[in-house]
Amino acid sequence: MGRTSAETARLDVQDTLYGGFTEYLLRVAGLREGMRVLDVGCGTGGVSLAAARIVGPRGRVVGVDMNPEVLETARANAAAAAMENISFEHHVLPDVELAEPVDALVGRLILMHLADPVAVVKELTRSVRPGGLVTFQEINISRARAIPDVPLVTTCREWICAAQREAGSNPDMGEQLAQVLRSAGLAHPEAAVAVPTGGADSPAMSLIAETVRSLLPLIERGGVADARTADVETLHSRLSHACEQAQAIVYLSELVAAWGRLD
Repeated sequence: MGRTSAETARLDVQDTLYGGFTEYLLRVAGLREGMRVLDVGCGTGGVSLAAARIVGPRGRVVGVDMNPEVLETARANAAAAAMENISFEHHVLPDVELAEPVDALVGRLILMHLADPVAVVKELTRSVRPGGLVTFQEINISRARAIPDVPLVTTCREWICAAQREAGSNPDMGEQLAQVLRSAGLAHPEAAVAVPTGGADSPAMSLIAETVRSLLPLIERGGVADARTADVETLHSRLSHACEQAQAIVYLSELVAAWGRLD
């Protein structure tokens, strides 16, 4: 997805839409007050902030990411929220070394980008105490749609799916998540799903348009569209206009959580 300022801003828009659902799914998975939590692939810190609100001042969250620049944004976001029970560290997965085991391992929209998510999850569980919680959240991009149908929304969804495949990512990792945890050694994983929605005036239009912008090099490389066809500078306004004309609600990519506990 790149390391541009535009991509960092896109991540913040994404968290605006998915943040509340992420916090809800963390609670459903079993995150509780007082826990020590490791958030892998933390990005701008949205999941870390959600976890920190749940665990409270008696708990602690460590967010790790491979991008030092995005970690600066995460630290600024935590400071702006006056959250003092979070710290951020630079690590490249799965090489994360902590001073002591955590009670919970969490991550959102990270496994879809990994060549071997099972191996990475298995390695990361070394940082979790016996009986600890492991929960990840991933999306199913192919489920995104507008009701009534808006062809431009469908086209953008197909571009995004194609770009993820071109990059070697799984655009529907959400539906694979429970099996990934099971294969990583977590018996009897459970799962739940949430779906953000938005109309013509919502941040959903921005998220779709800016995701296409970030993925445009891959979209072009895969041959499904070119810069002229995508016209990212007008895409946001065209999406809003099309959804307004159709009086449509956009159902964004499903957010799937799966979780289990270490034996």
